[in-house]
Formats: sequence, structure tokens, C-alpha cells
Amino acid sequence: MSPFIDESVRCGISRDIYSKAEMAGPLATFSGADSWVEHPYSNGIALIGDAAATSDPSWGQGMSLTLRDVRVLRDALIANENWDRAAHTYASEHDRYYRAVHTWEDWLTDFFFGASDEARARRARALPLIAEDPTRIPDHINSGPELPLNESVKARFFGET
Repeated sequence: MSPFIDESVRCGISRDIYSKAEMAGPLATFSGADSWVEHPYSNGIALIGDAAATSDPSWGQGMSLTLRDVRVLRDALIANENWDRAAHTYASEHDRYYRAVHTWEDWLTDFFFGASDEARARRARALPLIAEDPTRIPDHINSGPELPLNESVKARFFGET
């Protein structure tokens, strides 16, 4: 457990907090990286939820994406008697909205978690503007991937306009 304690102390946590700690099991991590397949349908098999795409869990979109996948696939199957064509329609639509989710999650990650000098400067420039007008932060987390998502939205968020 010493490397864990050493890293905690390095991050500012007092070593005293761990004075009576006992290791109860191995520490574990998981990748928070986005992972996806292009066009999650092929040969009669449609992938939904985490099988189709996983997003960074920091932003809490996993269940929303899964439920959206189910609804979009269901609607496509109901609307088209040719289930192969319907599933391709679902997969194309999934590619569109997951690309939007991936894009704005990348913006949020870069903005809030970036550790570079450039990221710190960006926050220093943008946070006062956001304090004056919170709508500068894209609300795709709550409102969905249909909101505008382009360079002007990004520039406004990052305080470049």
C-alpha cells in the first residue's frame, strides 16, 4: 500500500490519515477512455449500449446512450419492415449522435481537466466569462446531441469570442 499512500501524500493528503489503514485487497483502475465501433450493425447483429460505444464515465452519459440506442433501434425496426435496412438506419444514427457526444466530452475534458499551460490559460480566460453567462458551457449533457456543435460553440465555451 505504500505506493498508494506516497502518491496520496504527493497530491496533498496527510500521511496521518493512513496511520491505521490496512490493505483489504488490490487497488484497481479502469480506463475512462472512449471506445466505439464504427457503424454498430453488421450481418444481423446490432450492438447497443457499451457494446456499441463507451464514453468517459466522468460525464455520466453511459445509461443515456444505452437507452437512446434502444429507442432508436426500436423506432427504426417499427418503421421499416426490412430489418437489415432498419438496423443500418439505427447504426448511422448512432454514429451521428455518438460523434457529437464524443466531441463535447472531449471539449469538457480538455477544459476542466487539462493540465497544460495552455489549458490553465484557457480556464483563466473563460471562467470569468462563464461566471457572467453560464450558457457559455454547452449543455449537451442535459439537452442531448442535437444542440449546435461547431467551432463557434467551442470558441464561445473556451472564451475565444
